[in-house]
Amino acid sequence: MTKEQFDGFGPMVQQIIMTRCREMGIRIEEFPFEDAVRLGTGATRFKAIIGKDITTRPAKSDEEIEREEQQGILESFLRTVPMRYRDADLSKDFHAPFIADLRNGQSAIVVGGNGIGKTRLAWALAQAWKREVPRCTVRIVKGAALLSEVKSIEGDWYRYIEAEYGRCDHLFIDEIDKIKGSEADWMLLTYLIDYRYEWMRQTVVMGNCSKEDTLSLIGQSSYSRLSGDGARAYSLSGTDKRRQDYRERCFA
Repeated sequence: MTKEQFDGFGPMVQQIIMTRCREMGIRIEEFPFEDAVRLGTGATRFKAIIGKDITTRPAKSDEEIEREEQQGILESFLRTVPMRYRDADLSKDFHAPFIADLRNGQSAIVVGGNGIGKTRLAWALAQAWKREVPRCTVRIVKGAALLSEVKSIEGDWYRYIEAEYGRCDHLFIDEIDKIKGSEADWMLLTYLIDYRYEWMRQTVVMGNCSKEDTLSLIGQSSYSRLSGDGARAYSLSGTDKRRQDYRERCFA
């Protein structure tokens, strides 16, 4: 019996066939199709009694197939979310007015001290977008890791950075202040920001520094592109949540 023939039977008949195969010590492919048909015929007679067709698997609608595909895409993405940020949620974690601008796809610069929630904000936004539009693409990467990855490949760095980071719908470049690169490294980053600006794709740069320090790091050209269309550099304030959580655990 072929796989196509097996798939043509309903769940109950398939279960009976698998049970028979285990009892006989054979594989499903070795089970005689004629015997399977007889099992199906018996199930058909059973259908007449219970009023339910168990011999064939109902066909799925295009909407069901699309819904299952999108659910699979979402679940696959959620498995990539770091464990620390899986519970990040815009509705409970963030209330700043500018969140709506980021939510709507506005590029921006987000700065602030350590542990106040910049990375958590990025993952909260990413999960919100993917739940609404599973097929959208979101990348969250540390600046130093991005440049290290690009320079490790052989070939045209600029084409690589376009393909891997230039075409996704939403890109967050975290810890911009941790980049200790050369002028050529910053040129790569400037090229990426410029490329995404031309194609009207959201880019959010984040760092543990002031707006002025960020401006000096990325340069006036990149700052102008990131702050285009009315966007600004936003500064998150508050206490260091990491130290607060640590103290709460220590003195609980």
